[in-house]
Amino acid sequence: MNVVEFSLLKRLKDEDLIENTCNNIDELKCLLNTGDNEEYWKKAMMVNDMIIEIKKRNLKIGEDKLFEKIIKK
Repeated sequence: MNVVEFSLLKRLKDEDLIENTCNNIDELKCLLNTGDNEEYWKKAMMVNDMIIEIKKRNLKIGEDKLFEKIIKK
């Protein structure tokens, strides 16, 4: 029996994938402070899958977005 891989991440456009990943990383940081370990690990696995998809597509964050993220923090 073959394993069918179904990922909603493959349907996202490149820009949307990067933006969603950045947003989820921000949420992950907030969850770390709340102490909700179960929710933290669920979100961490989702972020991990997003990063894997970004690497598969060989995407990079643009300098403008990177500067915006640094200044925003």
